[in-house]
Amino acid sequence: MPYCFDQARLMALAAASRDQYQSALPYPHTVIEQLLIPDTARQLRADFPHPDDDMAWDRFGAIGFEVKRASPHEERFPESIRHAVHDLNSGPFIRFLEHLTGIEHLLPDPHLHGAGIHLSKRGDHLGIHADFNWHEGLRAHRRINLLIYLNDDDWQETWGGELEIWSTDAARKEKSVAPIFNRAVIFNTRSDTFHGHPTPLATPEHTYRRSLAMYYYSTERPADELRPVHNTLYKGLHVA
Repeated sequence: MPYCFDQARLMALAAASRDQYQSALPYPHTVIEQLLIPDTARQLRADFPHPDDDMAWDRFGAIGFEVKRASPHEERFPESIRHAVHDLNSGPFIRFLEHLTGIEHLLPDPHLHGAGIHLSKRGDHLGIHADFNWHEGLRAHRRINLLIYLNDDDWQETWGGELEIWSTDAARKEKSVAPIFNRAVIFNTRSDTFHGHPTPLATPEHTYRRSLAMYYYSTERPADELRPVHNTLYKGLHVA
């Protein structure tokens, strides 16, 4: 079975975009259109679970901070999504990430801690935050986020759901990225890489914001990025 991505295309993209990625402000990041092979992405979207499906959803309901559904339970995933998750944790994909980001010795997370499938409906939101920085199960530092959007082709700007990239002091929004189908966002994760989609979704009923979220780790990180172990740091509640 082929990978859910075109390996040669991604390696060429990494070579062409490496410098731009690493120098991006306010922190290293990039947006990639059509990350997945289009037919595969359409299948993932068609198979994406609904809120009432038996996915052992983790339900987050802290209004003003995080309201969404998520599941890391790959044993419950549709087959197409399970295969895609394994592909995105594979050696060829991790080599692409290492070439793009310049971060060596990346590790996948087979446990999908905080990762997997994410689903938001009308009114849901995710406050501006920096992610947890340490995976106790892997004994490793969180280094890279990958988000792949699997939304409908007719996603409307008025519905919201844009990923907002904020300054490293969480003082201002620097960039917005619309959650367009098969668009991917890759960015470094540190204790000051603030992001989120804080405005409640204005989607119609039964229209959902759908994404695959994959996180990558390493056993070491640069000394200037080291911070005490912490969980999610929300804007206004973070520490220096």
